[in-house]
Amino acid sequence: MPPRVSVICPTYNRGKAILPTLESVRAQTMRDWEMLVVSDASDDDTDEVISSLAVQDRRIRLLRTERFGSQSGPTNAALRETSGEFIAYLDHDDHWEPDHLLRLREAFDDGARFVATRARKLNAAGQVTATAHPLSMCWHPELQLMSPLFENSCAGHAAGLAEKVGGWRESPVGLEDWDLWLRLADAGERCTTLLDRTVTLLDDPRTRTHTLAREFTHEIARFDDVRTARAAYRALTDSRNQQRELAASKKDLLAWYEALAERGELVFPRGWRGGAGALAAAVESELGEHGTVWKGLTIVAGDTHVSLCVPLSTMTAEHAERYTRYFRATMPHQMAFLEDVLPHGSVPR
Repeated sequence: MPPRVSVICPTYNRGKAILPTLESVRAQTMRDWEMLVVSDASDDDTDEVISSLAVQDRRIRLLRTERFGSQSGPTNAALRETSGEFIAYLDHDDHWEPDHLLRLREAFDDGARFVATRARKLNAAGQVTATAHPLSMCWHPELQLMSPLFENSCAGHAAGLAEKVGGWRESPVGLEDWDLWLRLADAGERCTTLLDRTVTLLDDPRTRTHTLAREFTHEIARFDDVRTARAAYRALTDSRNQQRELAASKKDLLAWYEALAERGELVFPRGWRGGAGALAAAVESELGEHGTVWKGLTIVAGDTHVSLCVPLSTMTAEHAERYTRYFRATMPHQMAFLEDVLPHGSVPR
């Protein structure tokens, strides 16, 4: 019989360092799985390490591909080789808790087709640097448009869903998983999320996630010259405006989440307590931990104007444009804050 879940793990030149990741799969309490470890034309001993473990556990299989340089090509190759009813993803430097696949399977048994669990991040020294906030596990297509929400090591879906929307797309700017989740949402798929923390992600500045350039931006203001743009930058980053900025963000986020909940469309994660009544405290807590969107402001000089922008980690220009349109239409308090702080007429609508 085919396995219930096919696990896909793309890798490149990981060597013996991949063993803890693979062992976290072997330690799963849900045993009905196969694992395709996809070597992206590794030229060290990675293939030998995987092959040696595959001899011990026949559920593990090495699949070698040509060199792609990103996870998408190897993952698509693996999707063509899977036989499981459901697909789960795992990066080669992340780890699963023993009940990860069990939690996914339970959600699949309840009829879910697209599932994500909660994660924490650890640095190379083993220190926890972040844990996904419960609010970030609330799901809606609009929330998926505006945020990645979860990484691929947290997610699983019914077999065939990725191919249905065109598979994993190649990109020099990364965020291939966010791109896929958004296309699934656009295709009408809905995500079931869990508050169970079952994934540990490596948080290391040397990883691909941290080194990719962000090519697209959210323009918040436009000026005739660099001097005016720099003055606007100083105004927005002035500590005297931080509380006003925070208050505006808080009002917008709470109104956004509450409106989705009132329409009955907001997906609360399994394990969430308090329903819509807990949203205010959750927004307060999340902003206290992570701050507002106005981070990493940058000045971009164009042919006819100079823009003040927030860099976006979107994979495509089309996604970035959707982000900007949605923000301007649905975040009135932050738009009013910008219009009050910045020169008249500089904030596009």
